[in-house]
Amino acid sequence: MDKLIMKKILDYHSDLNFVDGQISRDGTLLLLETDMQEVDFFERPVPRHDWMVRMINKEGLTSIKLKHVPLIPTEVDLFTDGTLLIVQGRCQKEGNKIERNARRYNPNGQLIDAFTLGDGIAQVQIDEIDTIWVSYFDEGIFGNFGWDDPMGKDGFVAYSISGEKVWSVTEHSMIDCDAFHLINSNECYFYYYDLDYRLVHIKENKTFNFSIQGQHELSQFTIDKKGLIGTGDNQTLMYFQLKGRTFKLKGKIKLVDEKGKQLKGRVFVRGSYVYVYANDCIYFKKL
Repeated sequence: MDKLIMKKILDYHSDLNFVDGQISRDGTLLLLETDMQEVDFFERPVPRHDWMVRMINKEGLTSIKLKHVPLIPTEVDLFTDGTLLIVQGRCQKEGNKIERNARRYNPNGQLIDAFTLGDGIAQVQIDEIDTIWVSYFDEGIFGNFGWDDPMGKDGFVAYSISGEKVWSVTEHSMIDCDAFHLINSNECYFYYYDLDYRLVHIKENKTFNFSIQGQHELSQFTIDKKGLIGTGDNQTLMYFQLKGRTFKLKGKIKLVDEKGKQLKGRVFVRGSYVYVYANDCIYFKKL
């Protein structure tokens, strides 16, 4: 695979500033936007600001305004009932005072719940039974920002819809858990670092170990029977072919529009869905 032809599904320009985003389980692209010119993830107390969540798919665009949010959200996803989860990746703990860095909203932008998912969050995804899966980077694993016993110490943790811990990895010692590919509530892949990069497949409580040839950081990835597609910089897609239990880099994937023009912009990958946000347009491809 050396090229993906992306279909333009939306002309899109916003006067707000894009902060982050991801694809939900059903293939909807979610974008987090704010009128803040700069964001400081360590400023405390976190200033309250309005945030906009854009929900984009082949049917069009829906916007949800979240008012006076006391977080700087870096992660966003949808529950099966259409309610929205936003998560701030950094979470301060001062003695018994702990930030609630996860907030759930209804489609009208009204707050339903708030709870804590810990500090040092790398990635968040929700599965088909509304379990919240969270991976953590080094500061969330070893403790920082007031955490002596961090919630993310196992590196990869699952929580209920209201934030109670229901599962975690215990047999792998991690420095960073950079990214994961969530297939469903019984199957996932997670990619972590412990002086070497390692890829683990969990299916129905059975564990399978894989390696990726070379030292490649991944922030998003997806896997099928033939190989792995991923990105480390959220700009460039790479393709890895599976040989035995090793994924070997075959090269970069060129992203082009339907006229063959190369696209350079923010790339989003989840499951069989790929989006590119470039040139004031949203492009889509189902793998």
